[in-house]
Amino acid sequence: MMDRVVGYDEITTLGAGSQGRVVLARARESQTVVAIKYLDERLLTDAHSRAVFRAEAQSLHRVVSPYVAKLISYHEVDRMAAIVMEAVPGTPLRRVLDERIEPFTPEAALAVLKGSLLGLAAAHDVGVVHRDYKPGNVIVRPDGCSKLIDFGIAVLAGQAGTGGTPAYMAPEQWMGGPASTATDVYAATCVFVECVSGAKPYQAATLDELRDLHLQAWVPTARVPERLAPVVAWGMAKNPAERLDDAAEFAGRIEALAVEAFGPDWERRGLVALGSVIAALGLAVPVVAASGALLGSAGAGAGASGVGGHAAVAAGHSAGAGGKGVLAKIGGTKGAAALGAGAGAAVAVGVFVAVPRPDVGGQSTGTVEMGFARPSVLFAQPYMPASETPLLRHSLTVQPARAKKGTLVKVTDSYTQKLPFGSKYLSDGTRQCFGAKSSRTDGIGTYSLRVGISPEDLPPDRIKLGLFRAPEHGNSIPPESGIDIDAHSKTINEKEPYVPAQCAQIFSGVDEYTFRIPRDGVLSEGRYLLAYCNPVRFTKTSRYGVAVDPKAAGAYAKGSLPELQIIG
Repeated sequence: MMDRVVGYDEITTLGAGSQGRVVLARARESQTVVAIKYLDERLLTDAHSRAVFRAEAQSLHRVVSPYVAKLISYHEVDRMAAIVMEAVPGTPLRRVLDERIEPFTPEAALAVLKGSLLGLAAAHDVGVVHRDYKPGNVIVRPDGCSKLIDFGIAVLAGQAGTGGTPAYMAPEQWMGGPASTATDVYAATCVFVECVSGAKPYQAATLDELRDLHLQAWVPTARVPERLAPVVAWGMAKNPAERLDDAAEFAGRIEALAVEAFGPDWERRGLVALGSVIAALGLAVPVVAASGALLGSAGAGAGASGVGGHAAVAAGHSAGAGGKGVLAKIGGTKGAAALGAGAGAAVAVGVFVAVPRPDVGGQSTGTVEMGFARPSVLFAQPYMPASETPLLRHSLTVQPARAKKGTLVKVTDSYTQKLPFGSKYLSDGTRQCFGAKSSRTDGIGTYSLRVGISPEDLPPDRIKLGLFRAPEHGNSIPPESGIDIDAHSKTINEKEPYVPAQCAQIFSGVDEYTFRIPRDGVLSEGRYLLAYCNPVRFTKTSRYGVAVDPKAAGAYAKGSLPELQIIG
């Protein structure tokens, strides 16, 4: 009989396929619910099957992102090979699309695409190409946020292969060419077209006809609303060299386009819309195995950080920027259904199971958005529209969400921040952009933003989080200050390109904070909201060294905070 991973109790079998079996299990020590994928017992004696399975684990190990279901551990002995993965609460996007009568709102479709691109960017940063991005490999959580799963046929960038799902395969995949980041971007854009239009970008009666459409047909910009056409053009160019292949930059462009077209709160409305769709369709289930689409892969066998509470600076070179690049990073001490298969696609099975609530475990999420309703006051640019505001968006995940005193808690902060620089706004509504190295004083130049009121002299690996007593209902951002919690801070990844199209520095990345719930009387049992700064608001702003009242500039903080419940 095949061995089992030690230290886990199986709850139920989620499904089985040609490659193996997936079970839902709970760790005995931490009570964390996980998904464990076992290589089929008949394949354990096959060296190639073991190598493919091991490569899948290696791909998962390389990718660390809140937008990707994470690898917890890999186990391999003579009589067992197993991948232990995060179990993601939510519903496959494929199922949402199949049961949804109308297409998604533009904001909801853009929110799915942005989250997917950030997950792909994390994979691309470590040289991994997913190669089979499709709706079945995106899990939409009840709060509307999404996670990318299934790296079963992932390869390192540059490797060739025939794996993929025909409806979303890039032209170079059809031709058997090497996989690249542009390959994943193409597939993600195809899914975006399906979300916003209600149908796949190309449809044909035969596989040959579908291949010809992907290779030769016009890029389907006409299938989406006119203001979303650039998104399709960026992502579905036939020639991968003409495609926007940097997923993080693509996400930044989406942010700029969406803010201009739908306002600075577009993503919040998109996530709310997605959550509402799931609730309306009765699809909000407690957990879905992250491995729901990993069960049988013929293709695989064949072939200013989001750290608040510190001084945050955004300054031009001419004034001596604090931090990296043109602008300092804001804050921080850095200044199921059976899914369709074909042509090497995985035959997948997803099973949804209600998991008994453990005493300790679970996770909670929230999204905070901070900006200015009147950035014209902050920058002395009277014609500057509100949509051009500096924008900080942080997605926070707390795990475990229910914990006892003394428990180690991990907070994942995935952030995107747009900081305008080197621009001037004219009376006719146009914007002049002078670039990343501008030293002009008649436009947006040196300025500083401060979030929270934590000390500025904390060491690089420390931060103070904020805990707030949760109200009886809801998890909205509290206006008052909370309790400071000392935490260790670690940067997982970060990018900070200057994007000329937005005339702004775009910071994005993932930070991880860990702290142990105090055993003394600082915190009593009960429900708390957790934030990356304390209080959750801009506490100080300035322009060229002169203080500007944040309230006068219409400073705002909105969204929701994740919940941490301290139990006895």
